[in-house]
Formats: sequence, C-alpha cells, structure tokens
Amino acid sequence: MIENAILEAGRFDPTQRELLAITWRLLHAIDTGDATTYAQLSLPDLTCFEDVCPYRIDGLEFHLSLIRQAEHNPNARPIRFDMLTPHVQVYGDTGIVTYTRLMTCMENDAPVWKACNETRVFVRQNGAWKMAHFHRSPTWPYAGPGPGSSGSSSSCRYTASCQRPNLW
Repeated sequence: MIENAILEAGRFDPTQRELLAITWRLLHAIDTGDATTYAQLSLPDLTCFEDVCPYRIDGLEFHLSLIRQAEHNPNARPIRFDMLTPHVQVYGDTGIVTYTRLMTCMENDAPVWKACNETRVFVRQNGAWKMAHFHRSPTWPYAGPGPGSSGSSSSCRYTASCQRPNLW
C-alpha cells in the first residue's frame, strides 16, 4: 500500500509517481499470483539478486514460475504489504525506486512481519517503463553490542523468518 499522504509529503513529480505506481503493481502481482501483469511490467532479460538464491538470477521465467505457484497457494501470501520510505531517482530513461517492503503475514492466528530493503531499476522503452533489475535484501534487527563488544556492527544478527518488530 502506498498512502496518498506519503506521495504528497514526498513531493514526487509525475514521473516519480508513475514509477511508484508501477512498483506497487509489480508487488501486488507477486502477492496475488498475477504472472501476466508481472511479465508485462518486466523485461524478458530481467536480472536480480535476492535472498532465495546466493547468486544473480537471469531471466523472467524463474520469477513467473514462483508467482504462478503463489496464485495456487493463497495461504502463503502476505495479508498486506506496505512500501515504507520510498525514494525515486530518474535519470533520463532510467528510474530507480528504493524502499523498505513490510509484509504482514499470519502465523498461528497472530500477525507477524517480514521486512526487506528493495531496489528496482526501470528503463523506459518505446514510452513504457519496464523493470530491468531488482535487488532484495532482508532486514534484520540490531541486537546491540553484546557483552564485551566494542560496539561494532558485527554484533548485528540476521534472521530471515517473519518476526514481530520491536516497536519501542
């Protein structure tokens, strides 16, 4: 979900708003199993780095197969997703959209959250924006310096599972 207040507060221009809307449509297509929309908004030679694989993934078909699986497994879908702190950069026919994606899931009748930092790179071809590349990295809670730690960032712990955020 992109709140209108965020769009207005961010003072996005029309091209930036268009890129945010396309990004939202891509994310919605993933969550609803809409492989057709995802394919229409992506280039066939799409590349990505994401947490499901330790190396670059080339081509659109990998993603379409996962999206088709989601279409037939509604219980695996988040019940909601939000794009937090979106930032859009446009350089001619290239657009870069970065944000934190917060997904609300249900486990044992209780909400849990999973967050990822995402970057989506678009190129404009024949007047239409298409996603050419994306990068997704899971976020992790900062555990703070451990006993005897010098306070370095090595005390951060990573967990890929859905988890309740520490809101305080």
